[in-house]
Amino acid sequence: MEEKTYKVYDSLYNVIGVATYEEVHTKGLLHQVVHFWFIEKEGDRVWLYVHKRAEDDPVYQGAYDILTSGHIDPEETHEEAMIHQIKKQLGLALKKEQLTHIGNVEQEITKGCYIDHAIVQSYLYRTDRPEREFSSVGNVFKVELKEFEKFADDPDALVAVYNISGDVKEEVPHEAWWPRAKEFMQLVVPYLQKTL
Repeated sequence: MEEKTYKVYDSLYNVIGVATYEEVHTKGLLHQVVHFWFIEKEGDRVWLYVHKRAEDDPVYQGAYDILTSGHIDPEETHEEAMIHQIKKQLGLALKKEQLTHIGNVEQEITKGCYIDHAIVQSYLYRTDRPEREFSSVGNVFKVELKEFEKFADDPDALVAVYNISGDVKEEVPHEAWWPRAKEFMQLVVPYLQKTL
């Protein structure tokens, strides 16, 4: 079976070829990914849903992260990739009209030999109630948006992580999170400030 490849870009965002997952992340090649931010408005509280990565995750063992993300196949648009990843990873069949593309940001994250140099296409889904039970997905939690905004802006802060029913599970530092603060502060916060 042929290994999957992804488009890679130069510094002006021109496509310059394709590369495998391993090449992309060992050489730090610029590529595109999609990220899914799931927001629930519950009265005067706004929740950001997250999941806890597996303890054997190759990069960020047991870290909290957004619900889903993924690479864009060469033949996909980023919108198609986002819908595909949501269905594949969460079992949630959303239509493109239900998703809001809130922008993109270039990021580079390095941890050991892993380099994630990506153009992130960020999508947001907002609901007044969760559309499904997350029990079949596993390891799904939530944080209060206002708390998380303060947390993202303060490297020494802790943030409370809640279980789905709204009980505090634990308070955790930045080391317990996949680093997405730049994307959150530049794209998610401004969008929600205008629309909530």
